[in-house]
Amino acid sequence: MTDLKQDEINRETISDQKPDQPKNLRADAVASDKEEITFAQRLRTETAQAHRFVESTNFVKGILRGVMDMESFANMQAGMYLVYDALEEELERHKDNPLVSQIHFPELSRKAVLERDLEFLYGEDWKNQLRMTSARKEYIDRIHWLGENDPGLLVAHSYTRYLGDLSGGQVISKIARRSLGLEGRDGLRFFDFDEIEKARIFKNEYRNRLNQLPLTDERSQQIIDEAKQVFALNQGLFEELEGSWIRTLANFLPMRSNRRKGA
Repeated sequence: MTDLKQDEINRETISDQKPDQPKNLRADAVASDKEEITFAQRLRTETAQAHRFVESTNFVKGILRGVMDMESFANMQAGMYLVYDALEEELERHKDNPLVSQIHFPELSRKAVLERDLEFLYGEDWKNQLRMTSARKEYIDRIHWLGENDPGLLVAHSYTRYLGDLSGGQVISKIARRSLGLEGRDGLRFFDFDEIEKARIFKNEYRNRLNQLPLTDERSQQIIDEAKQVFALNQGLFEELEGSWIRTLANFLPMRSNRRKGA
């Protein structure tokens, strides 16, 4: 009897014990935890193609190659002013929204500096030089529609525009300074974020705020989809400017050819 009871106890003890997991499975589980994708990372990776489409427009490629004149540059900045005028109006109006409040940084505001740039580029009469084109209207209408119907999606517009200006905008500033012969800050204040001491640290903080947003899976996807649309709207702005870019290119090529002959 004693031996039988001991056998039963042994069997029960064995059945209660969980088999050890293979080391490689445990390592995979740890690695999976470490590789968890954040919302900010998803925003970047899932909008990468839309971003490339913007960069592939002739106007943007021309700017990156230094093919620009004062007219096309001023026209681009005029469009940016109209967009930021609408965006910052809605961000301020909804600064207490649970999502907008987390990424609302007044130090990012571009409207005031764009006004100074446009005064330099167009003169005191700069407001009368602004034109509401179809691409600009589509962009602005979308911003105001969100302000009325779904302000939380303004997060996508803030992310796409401001982080883009803090990154790629700095490259455009240097090229514009060299290509247009601009000195000092005149015409280029849009690219200077005076109230942000270190752009990299600020961008990391912005991304941390994105990762802390109280989002469901559905809401996360909605913001990502909206960010893709923002890139498409920006693409429309640049495609609309290609006419002025072609005129600039037509003037640029003979000048470049003459410089080579002179060399």
